[in-house]
Amino acid sequence: MAKPYVPKIARQWVTVGVIVRPFGIRGELKVRLETDFPERFHPGARLYWWLPPKPESPEAEEPRSPHRKKPPRTMKPQECFVKSARWHGDHLVLTLEGVETRDQAEQLRGAWLIIPPEERMPLEEGQYYIDDLIGMEVFTESGEHVGKLKNVRHGAAYDFYDIGAYTIPAVEEYILQVDVPNRRMVVRLPKVE
Repeated sequence: MAKPYVPKIARQWVTVGVIVRPFGIRGELKVRLETDFPERFHPGARLYWWLPPKPESPEAEEPRSPHRKKPPRTMKPQECFVKSARWHGDHLVLTLEGVETRDQAEQLRGAWLIIPPEERMPLEEGQYYIDDLIGMEVFTESGEHVGKLKNVRHGAAYDFYDIGAYTIPAVEEYILQVDVPNRRMVVRLPKVE
């Protein structure tokens, strides 16, 4: 199965929620959170909404002139402001300024709520955003190159980093240094028993 197409513009932003569907008749939106910081949705908060492109069907393609550019598959993120937010079960019910009817809310079904990376919430020392870790070059204490950090897997007590041929627990005993600006990590490899 092919991976869904995600335009470059969406990969450069941080997704904080996804609009699941309209909620009620007054323009409210049921939102699935994609952030550990629900306080980001306070009244007056600036977000952007972005609708992923619809899959293209092969029969929909028209022959085009070799001199004409292909139209963009998606639109630019649109600025919006939170009017109100409340919890309903495990979903957030959000009202955005300018969205006042169910029809307007229906137009946003499936939209991603995104922010620029520089507007992410600050983390405590020793905490990192997964996006900042993926792709980091990883070395041992002696300077041996282990590989790139390919994946972060969540465990019951702590996360695990998939690096080259190794899976390393994300704890101080094994993760010795994380240098986000230089995209470099130093680790102690677990002993194989």
